[in-house]
Amino acid sequence: MSVTPMLVIVSAALAGAPPSTALTGPTGTLSWTISTSAAGVVIEGRSPKWTVHHEAGADLTPRRTVRTDSEGATVTVDYSATGATVKLPDETIRHDVAGLWDSDTLDIRLGAHAARGWPGDLEFRALDPASGKLYSFEADGEGDDDCGGTPCTHVELQLAGLLGAVAPDWNYWFRADGQLLRFDGPMGEFKAW
Repeated sequence: MSVTPMLVIVSAALAGAPPSTALTGPTGTLSWTISTSAAGVVIEGRSPKWTVHHEAGADLTPRRTVRTDSEGATVTVDYSATGATVKLPDETIRHDVAGLWDSDTLDIRLGAHAARGWPGDLEFRALDPASGKLYSFEADGEGDDDCGGTPCTHVELQLAGLLGAVAPDWNYWFRADGQLLRFDGPMGEFKAW
């Protein structure tokens, strides 16, 4: 499963999208560029293992993701109000589930929720572009914390249901404006300070 573990965002402040963040950790860095377009928000991501081009509405509703791995294999996901179509290198999968999130850009969507004041427990389904699979998640606000001298909100993300008992948790710490300041998950801890 592909949940973004670290984040570098280069952008101006966007309505709906959190501000720039740079996190580093034991396995390197991810870079993100967020910009606006006539249609909404464009998110460009790059890591040593993949690149992502993601298009979303101004409210960050996913519209399209193109993900390419380090060997050149490309997956395209087209989202709609009623689901998503995933075009993998060797098959096409259709999911008829409304309201899907894109798992490659979870940090950004969770940050946007933090910027609006964490809504309490949040449940959602996200599509993993790398595999084409759907996962149910639960995100819980764990309260206020300190991130290198900056007040932040701790959010824990886990798979819902039985998978949650055996899968790892992902922990995020967001500044009041949604900026990601720290991440801790299976790949290690990543911080902005």
